[in-house]
Amino acid sequence: MLLMELSHPPARRKHNRMYILLRKLPMTTKLLLFQAMLSLLFINAGWAGEPIVEIAEVKVPEFTLESGLDGGKKPLLLQSSDEAAAYFGAKNLAALKDKVDFSKQKVLVFAWRGSGQDRIVYEVLESFPEQIRFSYQRGRTRDLRPHLKVFAVRSDVKCIADGRIVSNLEIKKDGQWIPRQLPLADLSEGKAVEVRVRGILIDGIIAIGGETTGTTICFGQTTWELNLKNEKTLRRAAGILNDKPVVVSGLVRTQKGIEVATRTILTVESIVSGLPNPVPPKNIVPEKIMGKPFVK
Repeated sequence: MLLMELSHPPARRKHNRMYILLRKLPMTTKLLLFQAMLSLLFINAGWAGEPIVEIAEVKVPEFTLESGLDGGKKPLLLQSSDEAAAYFGAKNLAALKDKVDFSKQKVLVFAWRGSGQDRIVYEVLESFPEQIRFSYQRGRTRDLRPHLKVFAVRSDVKCIADGRIVSNLEIKKDGQWIPRQLPLADLSEGKAVEVRVRGILIDGIIAIGGETTGTTICFGQTTWELNLKNEKTLRRAAGILNDKPVVVSGLVRTQKGIEVATRTILTVESIVSGLPNPVPPKNIVPEKIMGKPFVK
């Protein structure tokens, strides 16, 4: 044994002793050491930070007062400052930007009317990345009040509210819309997928060689092209809702491009405003497009 150790340089002998010590450790201790090493790795990679932080500086925005959404159970997910700007005024947006780094975090907004005793509670599950489960607890008093809870959540954390993943993307399965997160397996395999997605619509885009449909939807760091099929109703809706939040449904598929290796194109069936129950100015006559109120 001594001869073997002398045949190796000091650093090699040190590593051999470490290897022998590790082999003697029980399996549970090895797993704990492995988890500790992973945690250190993630910290060094810049993954450090609290999984969730409540932001109290944001006040109840006007759109929530007439909201028909059940915001206590289904939060609004904001993944960029552009998305936040579409929903909040200058003061609230400034408060968000001061507290949130959208390159590393996302924002969940729970906004609703209910009893003054209503609560949003959450638990952080022990995993890495963490999982956070939110639940809405109804109060017993009959005083109807506006409520707002805003949370900054680390981008890699999975959020679940009312038993469903919080996502701006849904797929249709067995006639039901089910929240999903990217990547979509079928889409990656070249199949078409029926989806419903919330994001910011951008119209009037021009690309080199005309390799664009001219309209896109952006959600988080993802941008999909929108194929409006030259339908007048859809084209008019896209013009009205340009640079605004929308909910778009249809079939999405990928295809090979020239300047862009892979294009993701959503063939649109419907476009509706992403703002809950928008109230048009009194001096403008509202018109219904695709079953939802819009403004001329």
